Amino acid sequence: MPEPITSLTAAELARRYRDGSLDPVTVTEAYLAAIEAHPEGGKVYRVVTAQRALKQARAAKRRFDEGLRVGPMQGVPIAIKDLVGTAGDVTAAGSAVLGERPAEVEDAPVAARLDAAGAVFLGKTNMTELAYSGIGANPHYGTPGCALDPSRIPGGSSSGSGVAVASRLAAVAVGSDTGGSVRIPAAVNGIVGLKVTDGRIPTDGCAALSTTLDTIGPLARTAEDAWALYLAMTAEPHRPLAQAPARLTLLAPTTLLTDDLDDATRTGFEQGLARLEALGHHVRREPLPILLEAPAAYSRFGSFASHEVWALYQDLFESRRDDFDPHVADRVYLYADRPSSDYIRLQYARADLQRRFWPSLSGVDAVVGPTIPHVPVRIAEVMTDDGAYHRENNRILRNTAPFNVLGSPAVSVPVATTVDGLSIGLMIVTRPLEEELALGVARALELQGA
Repeated sequence: MPEPITSLTAAELARRYRDGSLDPVTVTEAYLAAIEAHPEGGKVYRVVTAQRALKQARAAKRRFDEGLRVGPMQGVPIAIKDLVGTAGDVTAAGSAVLGERPAEVEDAPVAARLDAAGAVFLGKTNMTELAYSGIGANPHYGTPGCALDPSRIPGGSSSGSGVAVASRLAAVAVGSDTGGSVRIPAAVNGIVGLKVTDGRIPTDGCAALSTTLDTIGPLARTAEDAWALYLAMTAEPHRPLAQAPARLTLLAPTTLLTDDLDDATRTGFEQGLARLEALGHHVRREPLPILLEAPAAYSRFGSFASHEVWALYQDLFESRRDDFDPHVADRVYLYADRPSSDYIRLQYARADLQRRFWPSLSGVDAVVGPTIPHVPVRIAEVMTDDGAYHRENNRILRNTAPFNVLGSPAVSVPVATTVDGLSIGLMIVTRPLEEELALGVARALELQGA
């Protein structure tokens, strides 16, 4: 029995469009039907934009019929996280309060770039309110379960985008990453997620959490698809993903990233390191004390998100606190009214860390670690116990957040599967603007495991 259309990767769709064996309208209709039929579809997507999707699909088909090619995203159905502004849609950012705002009159620049690249917008995916949690729960619009086990958390904050791609409800998706919000749902749902270099993709027209750290990035089933979507979001002409060098020096820090791993994650991560070594890379396992400086600065001064979310939304929280997710509100108020001197000192600490981090790793091409320290917990475990929720949120963000402070690109790629069918993600962190290297290593791991 042939696989359904929705199982094809974006790269496979592009090839089928070029040879004429599929067309964007047929594929878009298949995705819209899949979303409607899926038991979690209404939790994955806050809103499905079928009218725009079909209009874009018809336009893409016309261009193919006329022999016009604008790149590999042409006619590819994508999901967009509901903090990216799209014309005619409300940008709710997972919030009932922000959901009362008027619809956008134009696309955010990143969405406009994707529209110009010929992508098909299936809809706006659900997310943690204001993107302020790594768990992925949302009491307003529903919490989609992990694609590999619906009883478990989906990972956040780009929960809907991660589940959409893994559940075949989108070919690829747009997410955002401020402390891990692309990489965490990628790891949980067994897909690829790329946190990009700070400033690499414009965040204008997107609902902010942290104006300092917010980044927009791709979630995809393969590194090749993530690369194609990344280039479309950067408005660069498409080019093939370069093969990673044959021998890299990779540092697997024994500091922080491997603390208190569960058995399945430790086993899966070691399998991932063994695969990297089998590819010919040199993996160094050693301490990296400088990595502790990022969480130490947050502990002392508060996080960028904690300062900036209050500055952005103070009036709304003070007037309508009960209308926000209580878990999000608790986090916001925990750091409300911190002195501005703490925020300034945090900026100084970040700048100092960025100046020293990569120069201290001369000869190291990338840092690798488990994306998250454990398999996803069950939704019931954290939604019925506030203390458990906040402990889990802190823990699931632990490995990813330091690299947001550094501003470096980082990719999560699945490298192992547990006996329960859950995925273990390996994170590859490279120097700023080296997204292609990170994705090249990820693709080599994929090819080796194929």
